[in-house]
Order: sequence, then C-alpha cells, then structure tokens
Amino acid sequence: MQPRIPFETCRALTLLARQLLGAGETQAQTHVLAHGRVFRVVVSLEPVPADQLQDVINQYR
Repeated sequence: MQPRIPFETCRALTLLARQLLGAGETQAQTHVLAHGRVFRVVVSLEPVPADQLQDVINQYR
C-alpha cells in the first residue's frame, strides 16, 4: 500500500490534474527548489480502468 499523503497535497494534485486535462495534456515535467535542492518533478495521469475502481476505493478505507 502506498503511504497516505496529506489532504492538502491531494487537493493540489487534483487541481493540477484538472489544469492538465483542461489543456489537453496528461503529462508534465518541471523543476522545483525545496529544502535547498533542485528536484525534477514528473506527473503522469493514467486513467484507472473501470474494473479496478473498487480496488482503488478500498485503498482509502
């Protein structure tokens, strides 16, 4: 199971996903400065197949 991330981070990622999809994109790459270092950030949106939705929902229980 993946570690849970804070609600604020989930919300920010949801907003980013909406912006990407609104621009017709499913991927983005950029660089950010955090903790005195430069990091490469890569985001890829991959739709979850309908037959896997219940598994995804169960991860959040």
